[in-house]
Amino acid sequence: MKRLATYDRKDYNPELPRTTKRSARAIIVKDDRVALLYSTKYEFYCFPGGALEEGETPVEALIRETREEAGLIVKLGSIKGFGEVLEIRKDMFEESIYEQHEYYYTCDTEDTIVEQKLTQSEQEAGYQLIFVSFDEAIKQNKLGVHVEPKYTEAETYVLNLLKDEYNDSHFT
Repeated sequence: MKRLATYDRKDYNPELPRTTKRSARAIIVKDDRVALLYSTKYEFYCFPGGALEEGETPVEALIRETREEAGLIVKLGSIKGFGEVLEIRKDMFEESIYEQHEYYYTCDTEDTIVEQKLTQSEQEAGYQLIFVSFDEAIKQNKLGVHVEPKYTEAETYVLNLLKDEYNDSHFT
């Protein structure tokens, strides 16, 4: 999968141990709107998806996390790799370097929306599935109302790429 961007914060001691995490994110566009999770607590948008579990492939995580977080059922034959974003920074919780690989996939979903199965932290963040225009999501994320912009920088970057690509080709 091609690397879309690397965000190396360089806010860490390079001699610290490195913790690597991998996540899959769903890009779902219907009727010129993108399916995103909106945090009512922090007032930002993010793509449905999450961390790979032990022994899970990125595609398996994509399908599971999209169902859990957004209540959307991914159509298996529709999944296509879009790209990877790498973020490297000081870990917020421990003395280590946090390396996050985010794998983005375009996909289609069934029309039926099922009940979300959010984690406690996702519930506290107030995650809601919203189909929103690229412009509105980008605008809201750039505001950085209740979250530092560095936490939405990668999502906003991907939204801008998608907006440009969608306007040029509708992902064909």
